[in-house]
Amino acid sequence: MLALATVLLAAPCRPLPPVAAQSPVIILATTTSTRDAGLLDSLLPVFERRTGYRVKVIAVGSGQALAMGRRGDADVVLSHAPEAERLLVDSGYFVRRRLVMHNEFLVVGPASDGA
Repeated sequence: MLALATVLLAAPCRPLPPVAAQSPVIILATTTSTRDAGLLDSLLPVFERRTGYRVKVIAVGSGQALAMGRRGDADVVLSHAPEAERLLVDSGYFVRRRLVMHNEFLVVGPASDGA
């Protein structure tokens, strides 16, 4: 399940060049929950078809995804650790932080149950 805030971060180490004759690859470090939700299965084929870029997905935990971006091992990071993301943006490691999606959790049950 996706966490409260999922953002798209573009690591400044690899700006996207114009599409060349060879299909360039974008490395996307993302969370396992984003991969497991099936969202990328729907979005990436459309993106790849429209842009000519191929996306290599590496699904790991948020901390690992952010570390990959910080080291320059990923071009784009999808994470659900907003405070850590902001720190990396403020430190100059990431640029163009964007909110991609969010969700809310509801506790449902009888009013008599104080959960």
